[in-house]
Amino acid sequence: MWRALGTEPSLTSQILEQLLETLSREIPYKESKSFLLGSGSERVATPLSLAATCALDELMSVPEAAAAVLERFPNLFQSLLLRLGCSVGVQLPKFLQGREKRSQHGSAPRSLQPCSCALETLKAMLERAGNDDVVRDVGSAGGWELMGIPERHHDGIALLAGAMARLCGPRLPRIVRSLIPVLGSVFECQRVTSTAFLAELLNHNVVNDLILLEPLLDALTALEKDSCLLVRILALRGLGNVASGCPEKIRRHGSQLLASMVNGMDDKDDPNNLVALEAMSSLSKLLDHLEERDVQSMLLHVAIRIRPFFDSEQPDLRRSSIVLFGNLSRFGRADSEVFSEQVLNGLVTLLLHLQDPCPDVVKACKFALRMCGPCLGCEELREMFGNHLREERGLHYGEFINDVCKFLMRTHPALLSRLISTNLFYFKSPWRELRAAAPMFIGFLVLHVDEEQGQQVDLDQLISALKLLLKDPVPAVRIKVAETLGRLVRLL
Repeated sequence: MWRALGTEPSLTSQILEQLLETLSREIPYKESKSFLLGSGSERVATPLSLAATCALDELMSVPEAAAAVLERFPNLFQSLLLRLGCSVGVQLPKFLQGREKRSQHGSAPRSLQPCSCALETLKAMLERAGNDDVVRDVGSAGGWELMGIPERHHDGIALLAGAMARLCGPRLPRIVRSLIPVLGSVFECQRVTSTAFLAELLNHNVVNDLILLEPLLDALTALEKDSCLLVRILALRGLGNVASGCPEKIRRHGSQLLASMVNGMDDKDDPNNLVALEAMSSLSKLLDHLEERDVQSMLLHVAIRIRPFFDSEQPDLRRSSIVLFGNLSRFGRADSEVFSEQVLNGLVTLLLHLQDPCPDVVKACKFALRMCGPCLGCEELREMFGNHLREERGLHYGEFINDVCKFLMRTHPALLSRLISTNLFYFKSPWRELRAAAPMFIGFLVLHVDEEQGQQVDLDQLISALKLLLKDPVPAVRIKVAETLGRLVRLL
């Protein structure tokens, strides 16, 4: 029936309008209690919204519908995109489940499953509007499949947004204007889908050409207090994308962008620090396009805030926080007294994590130490970090730390107690590599102190800690402890 109606151009526009109105008016799903799961619930598609989606698919399958589809392209795109977002993980109504099973054994060309139906309808609309290239581009990247996976839906939507930005930019302004109000939707799934789409657009310079940059920045900035964790993450990702899409505009919007990143790092409803991770990654990208005066007001706050992440159990948090610390150090060089203390406080941690079991964290530490070298007030250390900590070079860790300790004791002898105390903290590290590196570090410090400096060392405390570590189950750790105990003879 719907295909037959689609062949009548005089009726197609009116029918499209009515179906779109049905989608906007009808709630997309209902929560249904699942007795098998006790107090759990599942989402079940509402019959009218599902019927309207299937009708749109049928209607747009005939060539004669092209003119009506083009006329209503922005509204159709917005409605079907949101319909897809509300269909992921949604079940068929019970009375249709039997029909779906029967159709699988018959010749029905399309699934009645809400997500599959929404996906096919969106693709049919794009094809009928002449955007076959978008459908192919998203398909070749695996985007259509990702959109149907609840945990990866937003990644698929980002691929769609990227394809739209590259292949049909002139259609974006009206789509963007229709999606921005959806960021306040009561349906979390709609907020996730619309945020993912708009955030990815900022990865492309087309938003600047179409004068969409400011509206998108304002819309995503307003989401920093959204109740949905994923929405907050995607919003920060979008703001960070400006570094790729419109880097020349970052200075103009620097204060707005920096404030959002700092707020993201201070997110109180983020138990796994995923928002903070996105904020740190995005801020690192933005810093490449900012000057010191733009960053100065938040420099110390961010440096102090990210330090605890250096030892996070999550490798991504360790890596991103350390890379960000290295990027921040560029802005502390003009006023070395302000930032050098932060570098000295983090120095032992960065040096020990050169032995991190995660290769990406090791690369991050090499980068951060190269960047922080000029803040240490020691030309020999700056040269060492620059020459020996190249990403592609291997590192003989023992020889390197020995030389580091030698130059530290020459230029910063007063730091001895602090350096030893920080290393003692890592005697209880969850990583065996760091438990072995920390006593070795102390041993080389002791090797390069003179008699007066040695008086700073609390030998009783140090020997007690080393004796405890001597019981470590890892032989490599015990070997380093024994070597350090031997070097303590110098201080007796």
